[in-house]
Amino acid sequence: MKVPEVSVVIPVYNTAATLARCIDSVLAQTFADLEIVLVDDGSTDGAGGIADEYAARHSNILVIHQANKGLAEARHAGIHAARGTYIVPLDSDDTLPPQAVERLYRHLIDKGLDMVYGCYRRISQDGRQQLLPHDHTGIMTAQEFLQKEVLTPGSHCGACANISHRELWHDDIFPPSDLRLPSEDVYMLVRLTQYIGRIGLYNDVVYDYYYNPSSLSIAGPLHRQELWREYFRLIRENLRDRGVLEQHEPALRGMEIDRLAFMCDTIDPTDPWYRQILSYPTTGFRAKTRLLQLLLRWPRLLRWCVTTNRRLHYSMGKRP
Repeated sequence: MKVPEVSVVIPVYNTAATLARCIDSVLAQTFADLEIVLVDDGSTDGAGGIADEYAARHSNILVIHQANKGLAEARHAGIHAARGTYIVPLDSDDTLPPQAVERLYRHLIDKGLDMVYGCYRRISQDGRQQLLPHDHTGIMTAQEFLQKEVLTPGSHCGACANISHRELWHDDIFPPSDLRLPSEDVYMLVRLTQYIGRIGLYNDVVYDYYYNPSSLSIAGPLHRQELWREYFRLIRENLRDRGVLEQHEPALRGMEIDRLAFMCDTIDPTDPWYRQILSYPTTGFRAKTRLLQLLLRWPRLLRWCVTTNRRLHYSMGKRP
């Protein structure tokens, strides 16, 4: 069997309502030399059966069924099983515009890059669309990418809307299966950059992200302060081991302020990590970051401001 040039890897967990739309968008790509790897991560709503039905009709679709292990482990399994030279990740409740893979692939090959990002198009429940362009575009080194995008709050570089060489995805990029993290994108991208030479960011629209404002709540079991504290400890540990922590420490501090302010359902003022964040010098922080650090001194006022700001921005179709 011919080895495909690109593998589109799709973790699947209880997305029966959107999976067909997702798979159809990949089958409709103008770039034909690809396979689709569907990883059914213990779905209980019939999504695994939908994946099998597609695989029975299309020879370029591979389905993996596994017990529920979480998004990172599902993505890991999919990349491990993929045969393509290049990987394009896709979440099973989103879609790819028809020319997405072709545009990403062209940038990667023509410029000899290790990884390429395009930009997202966010689609609301009522059909409104909003482009989420990158603030920085062009070719960067791994360290520039860390500084300008990965460790910058509000960046649109996450797990998807990209293409990369499969050989970059070493096993140590993925968090251990027994490690509980409040988020995985930044953790994995930080570790991925140790294997990247050059990365390109472009504002070609390559990803349709369907969002539901009701799912954007900051409350939940994975938004506990102690989980975020451990999250940043692990990121610092990796950067320190690579000898690059000092140059990225200012950006990391700004991200800590942002995550504590926006992503923790409750704030514990007795936590040493909280007091450490309040002690950070404000020189070099953006005005928004300085304001958040100030508001962290009054958690109830901060929570009211964050909730009100989020509702206002999403009602207007803007980014928070």
